[in-house]
Amino acid sequence: MAAITVVQLRAFIAIAQTTHFGEAAALIGVSQPTLSQALSTLEANLDVQLIERNPRKVLVTTAGAKLLPLAQQAVNAMDAVVQAAQPARWLSGPMRLGVIPTIAPYLLPSVLRILQREAPDLEIAVHEDQTWRLIEALKRGDIDVAILALPTSEPGLHEIPMYVEDFVLALPAKSDLAGRVDVDPKTLASLHLLLLDEGHCLRDQALDVCAQAGAHQAGNDPARASSLATIVQLVSAGLGATLLPATAVSVEARGAALGIAHFKAPAPGRRIGLVFRSSTRRDEELEDLAEILRRAVIKGKLAARPLW
Repeated sequence: MAAITVVQLRAFIAIAQTTHFGEAAALIGVSQPTLSQALSTLEANLDVQLIERNPRKVLVTTAGAKLLPLAQQAVNAMDAVVQAAQPARWLSGPMRLGVIPTIAPYLLPSVLRILQREAPDLEIAVHEDQTWRLIEALKRGDIDVAILALPTSEPGLHEIPMYVEDFVLALPAKSDLAGRVDVDPKTLASLHLLLLDEGHCLRDQALDVCAQAGAHQAGNDPARASSLATIVQLVSAGLGATLLPATAVSVEARGAALGIAHFKAPAPGRRIGLVFRSSTRRDEELEDLAEILRRAVIKGKLAARPLW
């Protein structure tokens, strides 16, 4: 059997993930003919068809699906070898940072300012997306680290807790609950709750809170929104109530006819942290990054409690 190269494996992985030769070529930065040649060589070397091609559709064969996770592991291992051979650098060079939409607008302004001061050689590229997509991007090696709600419970990923934040109750400004600081979570059972659309981890977290409070009807509303900004406007218009992360209040409540109520202690909330591949050789560097992000929470006066 001829030697199998990382280039060939990357081509196979990209095609399997995108099911499109043009998109796959762009993803790994090669021409489409180069991509096709790499795949054909890999299939010839393995004496097995990995991808089924036809004019309308690209399909991963049964053999291809079986070999795909092994190919990804091989590429990750080679990346780790190359990374380990490079000289150690403290928070410098490119870093692809994933962050979920219910964190990005509230944390990033403080984070980017402090990183510009304390790690000026770090080249941050921000990728905003839903949790499950960021986890898949981490596994594929498309991003280096992500800021997510914990735990992810994903094998092969390491987590560094950074801070916790409470959930608060957002209601129409004229609600009797507005301004209260001792709301019992069981009150949720009597409210019409509006939640983010499927796929957002904040929706799942809110449903967990509601289930524990006995509000089992939550999530059945036909209304759907993909952003907290839209949910807040619906609440402001009197269409219901919602749970907001405390760090979002100062941004989302600005200019809205919104009432905010706080739950009695211990308030429901979420834990936020850095998540990255366990195989990375940048773990010490990422520990330092987590420390900087905790300081960003303090300096930005965000409504959260750092975890040291």
